[in-house]
Amino acid sequence: MIKALLNNWQAKLGSVILATLFYINLQNSKILVREVNIKIEYPKLSGGLIIAKGSDTTFPVKVEGVRDYVNFYTPSLKAYISPTDLHPGENIVNVVRFGGTTPGLRISKIPGKEKVRIIVESNVSRTLVLEPKFQGDPPKDYIKSSHFVSPTSLVVVGNPSEFDKVGRLVSLPSISLKDKTKTFTQKFKVPDLPAGLRFRDNIKEVSVTVNIVADSSTPGESIVLGVPVKCQTLDKNLEAEFSEQEVSVKLQSRTPLRSIQIIKGLSASVVCSHKYDPKTKKILPDGKPVVAKVRLEKAPSLKSVEIQGVFPDRISILYRVRPDIGSGGTGSEDGGDGNSDPGSEEPLPEPEEE
Repeated sequence: MIKALLNNWQAKLGSVILATLFYINLQNSKILVREVNIKIEYPKLSGGLIIAKGSDTTFPVKVEGVRDYVNFYTPSLKAYISPTDLHPGENIVNVVRFGGTTPGLRISKIPGKEKVRIIVESNVSRTLVLEPKFQGDPPKDYIKSSHFVSPTSLVVVGNPSEFDKVGRLVSLPSISLKDKTKTFTQKFKVPDLPAGLRFRDNIKEVSVTVNIVADSSTPGESIVLGVPVKCQTLDKNLEAEFSEQEVSVKLQSRTPLRSIQIIKGLSASVVCSHKYDPKTKKILPDGKPVVAKVRLEKAPSLKSVEIQGVFPDRISILYRVRPDIGSGGTGSEDGGDGNSDPGSEEPLPEPEEE
């Protein structure tokens, strides 16, 4: 038996060694080492802070393990960072852990690429009311009937610590009424803001329309321009944009009335019936523009005035969710007056994670 085993032993030993090497190579071929970029899972931040655009969204790592494991689990791997490491501004922070892994899969950082760049911004807002100033008076027999500012306010977004530098009221440069005998519009550049603050919607200028009318005191037919339209029963969580901010009124006066009496005695409004659903965070019934009829009312002092027409008699209304309605916002069940505190500072809705 032993003699048979030792017969041609060199060839047999070589076969064993070759088989061993083949087995080792086969096992090694199942192990895969790969460098990949995995998704960074942003943490939820409080205090009106958000992860800004320009932040790193992926993190490079080395993944090592059985080939099938590497191929199957790599797409679901995630890198996590600690919210306590993040502050307003640019942050260079470490990845604290990895998720989506499994036993038998080794994940390690690549030397020289251990940190990620995260930019944090504040999404707290403040509404600044725009207040125009007027200088002088129109010529004799003309009066300023009304004025309209577009937009009526500016929403500032940014670091709350900088809000004290901008106040709550923006005074526009003075508008001269001297020699003005007809309606005119004047535009102004929006004021500059301190670093860390910006205007929502990237607004660049503000326009002020001033209505000038003849101060007639004779009876008869006349047209009053620039009667502002207001919203009735507007949900406190919504804002409404009108296709026309003002209407003109054709009337017949049987007695002498001054224009200022007529202008102050007329009011135009539309019913704003849409609601905000806090559960679905949607506008009901939908967010499409709607057409509403303009309602005109006159004060008792205009009893002798007959309204003959309103132009336009219908306007389009586009509803939007107010920018200061966060994830915990609630809708108004019975409708509000549509007025918000211009000095309020609220977090804006957080953007979806990328």
